[in-house]
Amino acid sequence: MLSRFLTIGLLGLVVLAPAAWAEPAGTCQDGPDFTQPAHLATVIAPERVPFVKSTWQDKACPSAQAACREAAYLVAGNRVLVNGTLRDFACATYRGAKGATRSGWIPQAALKTEPPTNPGLADWVGTWTSGPEQTITIVAKGDSLVLVGEATYGAQDPERVRRGGVNIGQFQATAQPTGANLGFTEAADGGPTQPYGHSDDSACQVRLRLVPPFLQAQSNAGCGGMNVTFTGLYGRKG
Repeated sequence: MLSRFLTIGLLGLVVLAPAAWAEPAGTCQDGPDFTQPAHLATVIAPERVPFVKSTWQDKACPSAQAACREAAYLVAGNRVLVNGTLRDFACATYRGAKGATRSGWIPQAALKTEPPTNPGLADWVGTWTSGPEQTITIVAKGDSLVLVGEATYGAQDPERVRRGGVNIGQFQATAQPTGANLGFTEAADGGPTQPYGHSDDSACQVRLRLVPPFLQAQSNAGCGGMNVTFTGLYGRKG
């Protein structure tokens, strides 16, 4: 369950702590959900659109009743990534200018779905960040992509930095996307990159989904030290 939050920004944006992926039915997970289709949408409601509580917070939610409304909200023109729907609500993730993200239920009537895109190889290229501790750099090489990831856990905590308690992780892989999707298992000892879901569970496994201007990522626990993850919603740097 999500257990910590921090309110920042002018829009009442709430930054939630990383969550486990196994959530009860009716929960809008904080982060990419690769079991659900994804698309872009724009908030079109003229007034503030509050996020709505999940079922784990209140069994009567999500619903339109006032008791389900949260303090965090979106405004007209905000672009969100939609990962699944439940009744009249969409699971929407908003990414702020500094990389902070917020996921939650938003009434579908407040959103306008944007036309789907068919990303090409060049659309993947760039340096992508998800907050201050996760970076994925992608360059094209022929008809493939070379991906380099760097992540830390605790680098923003002065006490951890002082005592040398920062955990690090990284990966390097060469892979070909299939449309908007790409996945890989990092090879051991510098060998060729293996497909995602390769039998070696201890190896770093990452899958990506490109929905410009966002890049969704999900990794296993094999990509670095304890609590290091590449899971998140990324935006292109610069």
